[in-house]
Amino acid sequence: MAGNDFYFGALAKERFYKNDPNAFGNYFEIIKDPSRHFDIYGNKKPVKQLFYHGVEQFLSHFIHTVLYKSDSIESYRHFPLRFVFEADIEDQEKVLIEALFTEAGYFNVKRVDLTAALFKVLIASGIVERDGAILLLSSIDNKLFLQLYKRGFSDDPSRIQLEGQGADTRVKILAEMILEYIVSLNPFLNIDTGKELGTLLSFCKTLLDQDVPIITGEAELTDGQKYWFRITARNLSERLKYYSSDLIIYTAIDDLLRSNGIHNDAVTLLVASEELNTPYFLEKLLKKYIKVKAVDQVHLNEAMKCIFSQIDFSNPIGRRNISAPPASLTKPGLPPLPSRKEVTSVPVITKPKLPPLPPKKN
Repeated sequence: MAGNDFYFGALAKERFYKNDPNAFGNYFEIIKDPSRHFDIYGNKKPVKQLFYHGVEQFLSHFIHTVLYKSDSIESYRHFPLRFVFEADIEDQEKVLIEALFTEAGYFNVKRVDLTAALFKVLIASGIVERDGAILLLSSIDNKLFLQLYKRGFSDDPSRIQLEGQGADTRVKILAEMILEYIVSLNPFLNIDTGKELGTLLSFCKTLLDQDVPIITGEAELTDGQKYWFRITARNLSERLKYYSSDLIIYTAIDDLLRSNGIHNDAVTLLVASEELNTPYFLEKLLKKYIKVKAVDQVHLNEAMKCIFSQIDFSNPIGRRNISAPPASLTKPGLPPLPSRKEVTSVPVITKPKLPPLPPKKN
């Protein structure tokens, strides 16, 4: 691989699903193979260091273009690094990520909890009660994560996850119907249904927002090809009548509440992901649970502002004498920043995922 740029998030995920050889997913699985490597600036590095080098690339860009400093990245090991992990990152995986940076010489590294900041915002807004039971529903890669806080925020909620339930039922059904339509017109097309469904969810939510009687267009699959489809809203509604997926979610919620001694009427359900935060899904939940609230983007932005307000920036940015990082993570100086032009070979990783930064103040 010859590319030196790093991309995270949606673009990385898209490239990975399209089988780009320079796009990396399932990070915590591939690092178990010591033979896996990637190339950066002509140097071969263990794939375990992929996330570390990607973040340092962003820090270097920030130092050069925002702070207008010409120093190397090694001069900024005191830089405050704060990690926000989503629900799908296990504790041992969090420790690994933090260790990559502390071993490289960063000593101002901390883990922050976005959920704690979010609850603070929601309590201040009167959306949830400070000591009330709260069930947080979030979606990642079509997995539904349920986190139950029995008496307001705590560091140790009861957690369960449901595979294939991370979207509004209509969104999932539409994705399934689109794939069925595409396969019916292309009978020799060999696809991984589970993977394709995951990539179509966001696209299908946008289609449903249009609220039209005939849903048509072109869906791009992970092979990079676009396929035409035509689905009627009537057929989608008919399929909904015989779909039992909602029962799986209801049963999981009820079992989680029952095992923790919480009555349905005493808990507030917080829906915190775009794929779930639809009028249809919220209405379905309200038929069974009294208190259902949607977490809007403005709440997430305020939570991020809350996190930033707690970071101590009193330490001036400058050089500081610290111990040298281990040889396995060092590199001789900082190469010139890569061009922002299109490149053909780019190391890309898909997670950990970070929430969006809050908008800049005027």
